[in-house]
Amino acid sequence: MNFKLFYLGYLTLLAFIAIASSKDDDSDDHGVLYPTHCEVCKYLSVELETRLEETGKSHEVIVTGYDSMNAAGNKKRKKYTTSELRLIESLEGICDKILEYNIHKERKDSTRFAKGMSQTFKTLHGLVDKEIGRAHV
Repeated sequence: MNFKLFYLGYLTLLAFIAIASSKDDDSDDHGVLYPTHCEVCKYLSVELETRLEETGKSHEVIVTGYDSMNAAGNKKRKKYTTSELRLIESLEGICDKILEYNIHKERKDSTRFAKGMSQTFKTLHGLVDKEIGRAHV
């Protein structure tokens, strides 16, 4: 099976699952907008692409087939970079990577979901740290 076709099919399946499981209401009681279908697909593909770049540096060859004397000629060799194994290994930690994203409520575009602490929380933590520093003086 062609790796790129398999990759595209898998992304389509994940996007379909995200769309099918999303809520009809786009916000909760606190005014936080949930990610759109496009945003979910965007960050999923960003993380998968990052992971595929990490695993694509290997020049290993995978040997498949039976290891017996009679079937010695039936072994197939496949580059790791184009194997389904690479895709499966790349997908293993995707959910954990997606959970590292935080809402940056001060942003209005698709960058409102990003890794790291939002500017609002950085400011709040800075204020708390200043107050704690004053209390110890």
